[in-house]
Amino acid sequence: MNRVRNTGITHPKPFYDAEQSRLKKAELDRYLDKKMAEWKATVPFASHLSEPSLHQAYYRRTLIEHVWRIRLSRVSQSKAIAKIAQVSPRAARDYAQYQADEMLHDRLYIGDAAAAGVTEEEILATEPYLSTRLFEGFFYYALEHESALAPVVSNYLVEYTQVKLQPAIVDNLQEQLGKESVKGQAAHLHVDTTEDHSQEMWDILHQLIFSEEDFQKVFKYIDDVQEILAMFFREIYEDTVALQAQSAV
Repeated sequence: MNRVRNTGITHPKPFYDAEQSRLKKAELDRYLDKKMAEWKATVPFASHLSEPSLHQAYYRRTLIEHVWRIRLSRVSQSKAIAKIAQVSPRAARDYAQYQADEMLHDRLYIGDAAAAGVTEEEILATEPYLSTRLFEGFFYYALEHESALAPVVSNYLVEYTQVKLQPAIVDNLQEQLGKESVKGQAAHLHVDTTEDHSQEMWDILHQLIFSEEDFQKVFKYIDDVQEILAMFFREIYEDTVALQAQSAV
């Protein structure tokens, strides 16, 4: 009798072959395109950073929250690697390499924050929004009680939407603030696009799909993650744009 479990020792094969995987990714991407359209229609200020008039308080607070999200995710994503290693060693290796690339990107946003007049001391003194804390808490919950899919799906969603939306945002910010003030975000985008992180995340995700039911879970996790991220955008809108408008009355 061997009591050892959850070792990934069998190196399980993904449920879909290469062609099926390509088709399933296309299906997911269509769903994400639909979700982005919903986002734009229902979330206040959802497209603001690509608009010609920049709300400075909103922009500065966005940078602060990016820094916190990256810093906090270093711990939750490290936990995800450990959980994935119990299921699929190859996926854990690939995900660890991806996280190694992403883990210190808070420094990129700190540089842009400084250019916007936000010091690192101000970032440290600013408590992350409830939505950011819930975002990380959702991963802890899912990893303990559901599966390792949730954080990987979240990164797939972020990488896919970044490629679609971030180029226009970076171009707009460079035009308004100057290229030197947006070097961090431009560098982050360059890494995401040249290394094709969207495809990289799908290559990891499909290694963790072992049934049609697992694939359907991906859609549910997309919905969950988008709802929490929408909560953040509503929170920052109320804290900056709406609050400033009330003060002006």
